[in-house]
Amino acid sequence: MSKKYFLLFVLCCCSAFMSAEGTDPNENLAQQQDFVVSVTSGIPNLHPHAAYNANEAQMLTGLYEGLCVYDPYTLQPVAGLAKSWKISSDGLLWTFTLRDALTFEDGTPITAQVFRDSFINLLNPALDLPYSSLLDCVKGAKEYRSGKITDSAQIGLYAESDTSFKISLVYPAEHLANILCHHAFSAVHPSQLEAVVQMAGKSVFSKIEDAFMPIASGPFKIESSSDDRIRLIKNEAYWDIQSVKLESITLLLDPNADEMTEAFNRGSVHWLCGSVNLTKVAAAHTIHVTPMFATEYLYFNTNTAPCSSQALREALVHAIPYDTLRKNYLLPAKTLVFPLIGYPSVIGVDTQDTAKSEALLKKVEKADIEKSIKILLPQTDFYAEQAEILKQAWENLNLSVEVTLVPFEDYYARQKTDEYHIALVSWIADFADPLAFLELFRSDSSLNSSNWTHQDYENFIKKASAEQNRKKRFEYLAKAEQILMDSSVVIPLSHIPAINVIDLSDIQGWYTNAVNIHPFKFIRFVQPEILPNIAVNTTG
Repeated sequence: MSKKYFLLFVLCCCSAFMSAEGTDPNENLAQQQDFVVSVTSGIPNLHPHAAYNANEAQMLTGLYEGLCVYDPYTLQPVAGLAKSWKISSDGLLWTFTLRDALTFEDGTPITAQVFRDSFINLLNPALDLPYSSLLDCVKGAKEYRSGKITDSAQIGLYAESDTSFKISLVYPAEHLANILCHHAFSAVHPSQLEAVVQMAGKSVFSKIEDAFMPIASGPFKIESSSDDRIRLIKNEAYWDIQSVKLESITLLLDPNADEMTEAFNRGSVHWLCGSVNLTKVAAAHTIHVTPMFATEYLYFNTNTAPCSSQALREALVHAIPYDTLRKNYLLPAKTLVFPLIGYPSVIGVDTQDTAKSEALLKKVEKADIEKSIKILLPQTDFYAEQAEILKQAWENLNLSVEVTLVPFEDYYARQKTDEYHIALVSWIADFADPLAFLELFRSDSSLNSSNWTHQDYENFIKKASAEQNRKKRFEYLAKAEQILMDSSVVIPLSHIPAINVIDLSDIQGWYTNAVNIHPFKFIRFVQPEILPNIAVNTTG
């Protein structure tokens, strides 16, 4: 019997004895309300307009709230700081009614004007913030963030009163409520809007003093922070504080997987969603490996030669030995969008055909063939091996290839440059819809690192956004994805599994889901069920 199982056996026996003495088995739960999570490696960026990675998104579920929030089980949008909303018959006007007397942790009111100012801050044209283009469905939003207009009054965001917030769209957007669950669309304290200028483009920090400390609009607030942990406590100003069952959350920032795994085995960490050594987890039932609405893929920077040539990109794509490139992935991927029920099949990339590559290269201008192809990947042994596979395949075509490996903390910033031709993204969808992937390749998207444009692709995205029939909407989106695949812009590698280690026998409100987001508000400790064959004396 492992140490952890032995301790659980002893605890259950003690529970049985206490019941025999008439003691409430839930009494000790009040002493176990600090939920300890190993969530990330390094000090995170917690400004909701600048935060970009999945671990930051998880932490921000505790600190911020928007008009809508994710249901913890279905991930469908439910009422958050807005108690309700209604949509006009033509789908172009959304009216949100905020709850009465909302405040931030410091007592500052949260009003419709706060939301308007927060959204406009996200659209700052000087910063190109990650999720700003998700508001392109809003009248004037795309023009404002791209600098075509400078008057924010022309944006279709209206604070009609403290509790009435209206959003006017340029085309119907059935997915708007899903988008508004994302942390980028939270209520941000007026005094902290400008801080995004310093936070934009930063992924981790060397010391906690350099990081952003939010004034919370969500269920928790920051009590203390250091270089290796952040402690959250209940935000007593939160509108639904009575539903928040955890007294505090400790977010551990330690990157040592072995130490974090041992801490979980001892019971001093409750959830591993960051660093973990699965081979050392004592209780197998605590490991949850589930498919996630996410894809790791390579993409071409089509903005610079030689990869501005589609014929060259196609030649490169057909030259790759996919069995070798994808052999170490748990869920190899041929297409960008993770398969959904009802989503039409898309022809992906899966077959090496060097003869076709050689034929395609004959269509490419000599000047482009003579240029080196520059690969940019994160600096790990695994990605170094992946780069070598690509390098050998393309050098076999007599092409010149250069490989640059960059530390993770600098990788996102390097992708903002034009100093490479192919790079890697691990994308976790922000909502369970194909558009969460396809948005990445719209020409005006702030997330379009490929710089690829295609008018037919844009048209299918617009048709899908305005389509209320789910089957037809998916058909439009699948046609858009097929154009993307046929244009050799992406090379899918893997659909990413979510890996979490958590014992759900004494924790509720945590559910596996497609985007691996688990709102802290709904998580709570519960009394574990007594193990089978343990006798309980009820005669007292």
